[in-house]
Amino acid sequence: MNNKTIDWSELAVRLYDGVGRKTAHISELAETALSLELIPLGYAPEEFQRKLNSYLLRNSKSKAPQFSRVKNKKGGFAKGTFRLRPQRAFDLMPAELPKVTTQFTGAAGEFAVLSELLFRGFNASKMTVDDGIDVVASKNEKYFHIQVKTANYSEGRPFQASIRQGAFKLSSNVFYIVVLRQATAVGFVNKYAIFPSSDIRRFISQGILKDGPAISLRISIERTKYLLAGKVDISHQINDFDIIC
Repeated sequence: MNNKTIDWSELAVRLYDGVGRKTAHISELAETALSLELIPLGYAPEEFQRKLNSYLLRNSKSKAPQFSRVKNKKGGFAKGTFRLRPQRAFDLMPAELPKVTTQFTGAAGEFAVLSELLFRGFNASKMTVDDGIDVVASKNEKYFHIQVKTANYSEGRPFQASIRQGAFKLSSNVFYIVVLRQATAVGFVNKYAIFPSSDIRRFISQGILKDGPAISLRISIERTKYLLAGKVDISHQINDFDIIC
């Protein structure tokens, strides 16, 4: 997880899931982050614990808190203990998406990636003709070719995407992004699994991905981790656009 793209809210929820309780002390959350390798790069465990504690304190005092402090027996607040607040019942079920063809979802995913790249300072453009590359982007005088795949939410099932073997390109400037259209307590959001083409080739050589007419990318969420083919933890590659460099 890159420091520049830390989503403290999502990270904290994942840690509560890892602890297995809605109420936890900050030290338990930090220990869980360490055991699950969820401490962002560049943070020492003690510094991460302080940053997480500061975030939970700020959130608990916000107008729409997701976390709250826990009172002790004396009527004050227990130091370092926070509770993950329950969502309202109508927030637990995301709105249903209208049924549209893959032509629409594919285009939506490409424009979503374009937007994210622009927010991060890339000069990005959608290709007029799809020849295996959907988006061309440049930054710091470097050019990158990106193929985008969009995988919709399906309850209880992994996200599914595939790359046609004839469209696969192995090069240091080629990247594959799978847009994960994901259901959350507040509706649908996009997450981005980002792979250099060398990663795809390495996973094929290791037998993790099958080298057939189409390269299938099956991504599942198990507790606090994103897994490729049910085997490889790719959590660190979710939303990390700094991989493109």
